[in-house]
Amino acid sequence: MPHFRAKRLVAVPAGIAYGVAADVAAYKEFLPLLEQSRIVGAVSEEGGSRRFRAELAVGYSKLRLREKFTSNVFCDNIKQSVTATSHEPPFRNMKTVWTIRDVSGQAEVTIDIDYTMRNPLLQIAFGGVMEMAVNKVMAAFETRARSIYVATSKSI
Repeated sequence: MPHFRAKRLVAVPAGIAYGVAADVAAYKEFLPLLEQSRIVGAVSEEGGSRRFRAELAVGYSKLRLREKFTSNVFCDNIKQSVTATSHEPPFRNMKTVWTIRDVSGQAEVTIDIDYTMRNPLLQIAFGGVMEMAVNKVMAAFETRARSIYVATSKSI
């Protein structure tokens, strides 16, 4: 299974960064190539954690690709991590983990993505652009976290 990782130190508090990672329904507003992100079904909350299902649609118009899938999401407020897994098409297996750590008042943000596509041609196509896509996702995440931090700071 291919593995991709990106890590950045983002000049926002870890709580802000975790809030961005855990707000899966808002992903469509800032993540590149994501056309849809919504919570489907009930949200289960227990001991500082949330579990829910999220429906996501990824599109790349230049190649006329659009894939929709559902993930099981686990947001751990204590560990400040968000884990999404899927075994639905187009994936055979997919696991994405956002991990947020406080480092001297800033957020160290790590995203790890492991996946295997059901279609070998899609696996090859995704493999060729995945590193670039992960870096774009991280840059978009950083921009979103900073904008929320600035907005939050102004309202205080």
